[in-house]
Amino acid sequence: MDASSAFRKLITAYSSQKPGQKGLVNVTFFVGAGFSKTWDNTSPTGNELFTFPGEFLTQMAADIEVDELLGYPGYPTRDDAAPAAFKELLYNLTMQLKYPGIRTRYMDELSIQFVIDEIKAIVQKRFESISSLNYFDEATGKFPGPANPTENQSTILAFFQWLSEHQTAQKGTARGVHTNFLSTNYDYVVETILDNTGEKKALRNTYRGITPSMVNQKRNANVVQDHWSINSLIKINGGFEIVPNGPYYDLDYRRRSFEQTRENPPEIMMPSKEQNYVNPYFSSIFPKAVRLLQESDVLVIVGYSLSEEDALLRFLIRQFAEDLRDVHGKYIFYVDYTESDVLEERLQACFRYMNRMDVNNVFTYSGGFVEWIKQILSETDAK
Repeated sequence: MDASSAFRKLITAYSSQKPGQKGLVNVTFFVGAGFSKTWDNTSPTGNELFTFPGEFLTQMAADIEVDELLGYPGYPTRDDAAPAAFKELLYNLTMQLKYPGIRTRYMDELSIQFVIDEIKAIVQKRFESISSLNYFDEATGKFPGPANPTENQSTILAFFQWLSEHQTAQKGTARGVHTNFLSTNYDYVVETILDNTGEKKALRNTYRGITPSMVNQKRNANVVQDHWSINSLIKINGGFEIVPNGPYYDLDYRRRSFEQTRENPPEIMMPSKEQNYVNPYFSSIFPKAVRLLQESDVLVIVGYSLSEEDALLRFLIRQFAEDLRDVHGKYIFYVDYTESDVLEERLQACFRYMNRMDVNNVFTYSGGFVEWIKQILSETDAK
């Protein structure tokens, strides 16, 4: 059975629309940069986002301190501020922050932290110089859907609307298909989708792995979640809206100036030779992500390469089915433009026992996410 037919068969089998269906099946989408690019083709890849062209830095030179840092001996220069050099810069700074004995002469803990905070603000500025963020609209109280949706956007919205129609709740008990997201992206694409499909209450009915103290500068009025109605959205690399507030975190989806962003930078994990996932945000979300994967029945990987460089995230994904004993009754779908045999090799490298797995529960689709869901929806319409 091909990947689209298998997925449609699973959803309809566990649908709340099916007579006598009383169970709940968790479908978790693990989405990377390719997912956002499918939604908006201007959305940057990692290489684009972490390349700071000379003209970009020149435009910002009067407003940033890191511009001077890029001229210091031993640091990447403005002419080679590409991803590899960016990683070197972040690694250099984080090592100095971590080990005081190796700090350069005129840098201390605060100056290093100020520079790292500024780099986070520059990354957000760089994102918006390439694409755009769909900011929360306070007037309507939601993330606005695209005014003139592209064919891709219309198809994606139709797909997640279809999924939402296969879950229901009676007397506070959920039945059917429950959709969740693990995302490596900083943007607001998933929130926009959730706010324009299903119950259309993205901020209220989404659990983030942390409980924010404030949401868009208003007290969080939804501290205790209703289990039956909640979608999980866990941003593994942080997000532009996640803002530290003392010992707490706020979610601020409103437009902020560069100066405001620099003074209170978002919680984002940037590429470096050594990733530091031990701060309070990441310490909070990783156990939640692990539990979500363990409790999921269907894993759909979209727009993520399963790169060997992302060893920690591959280890995280493996928690979906840590060994052969955990895989019974679970299904994996991997959607990517790469050839199917390469996708299978990537999965085998992540789930090392896969050569002994039942081949009937692992599916790859070599093509675009939209093409895959079009096949699912067309088969559904044909029924």
